[in-house]
Amino acid sequence: MDVIEKLIAGHREVREEIDILDKLVKMSNSDAFAWDDVFKISNFFEKEVKEHFRLEEIVLFPVMKNVLPVSEQNILTEIKDEHKPILEKLDDFKKMAERHKKISSKNSREDFVNSSKAIIDSFIPHAKKEDIKLFPLVRKYFQAENYKQLEEMYFKYLKV
Repeated sequence: MDVIEKLIAGHREVREEIDILDKLVKMSNSDAFAWDDVFKISNFFEKEVKEHFRLEEIVLFPVMKNVLPVSEQNILTEIKDEHKPILEKLDDFKKMAERHKKISSKNSREDFVNSSKAIIDSFIPHAKKEDIKLFPLVRKYFQAENYKQLEEMYFKYLKV
């Protein structure tokens, strides 16, 4: 799997996780056991979403910056600028999960639902923008040597 396929696959994983969040939202008035999944989702955000952003910023964007014409590079800044508020929401979510662990209440459940919705509402358009604007530029401008460079940077990133 090349790096672009990995990033696109990451979007599919996010969509699956959104389905899980949607189910959790529907269970907001349910028994406390359902809220044990808060930590699974928090860990998912930590592992998958933050890792996805790091991969883009450390591996994909530098190669794209060298390959794309200057007139097409504004999308890199636009996408990177969108990462920061999403990451802040993820950090807030993690803190909320920790508070919930200590004291679980209906209020903390409602906060969890609202925070989840805020993350989803910011992440979905971001992922769509990448799918519609960013990845087509890779396909348009990348040559075989660019994919090779991307792969090398990816393995260096993984420290393989």
